[in-house]
Amino acid sequence: MTEITQALNEVRDLYTKFLGQPVPEIGPGWYAPFPPGVDPVRYAVQEVDELKRFLAQVGTRQIPVAWIPRADVFAGREGVVIRVEIPGVGSHDVKVLVAEGECIVRGDRVAPKSDEELRPVGLEFPYGTFERRFALPLHADPDKLTAKYADGILEVKIPILEIQAPKELKVEIDR
Repeated sequence: MTEITQALNEVRDLYTKFLGQPVPEIGPGWYAPFPPGVDPVRYAVQEVDELKRFLAQVGTRQIPVAWIPRADVFAGREGVVIRVEIPGVGSHDVKVLVAEGECIVRGDRVAPKSDEELRPVGLEFPYGTFERRFALPLHADPDKLTAKYADGILEVKIPILEIQAPKELKVEIDR
C-alpha cells in the first residue's frame, strides 16, 4: 500500500469515527493543485498526523449516530435557548446531559414497523440514534438548565449566572 493510499484510508477512518457517518465521495474536480516544490504525499501524511493529534486532544464522539437533528440557537441577556427538531421521538427517548462544558441532546427515533398489508415504499425520515452537542456559554449555570418537549420541538434553556460588577477597594499606600 502506498503512503498516499494509507493516508487517505486513515483520513476516511478518522472522519467516520469522529462524525459517525461514511465519508462522502469526492470527485476529480474537487482536488486542488499543490504549489511547486510541495511534495503532496509528504504533505498529506503530515496533515493526517496533525489531524490525529488534534482528535486525540479533543476526543471523539463516544456513540455513533445515525442522524443529526436540525437546531436553532438563540442568545439573550438571560441566557441561551436551543430548539432541536425531533418530531416522532417520544419524550422518554430523549436525554439532555451536561458534560465537559457541553449541553448534549441524545436520543433515538424508532423506525415504524411494517406489516404484510402496508410496507414502506419510500422513507425520508431518518431513524436510529441521534446526538447534538452545544458548547455551554461563558458563565452558564448548568444547574438551572431546563428542557421541555412539545410538538416535536425540544427546547433547552441555559441561564447565565448574574455577573456582579467588580467592587472598588480603596487601598492605602504607605510612604
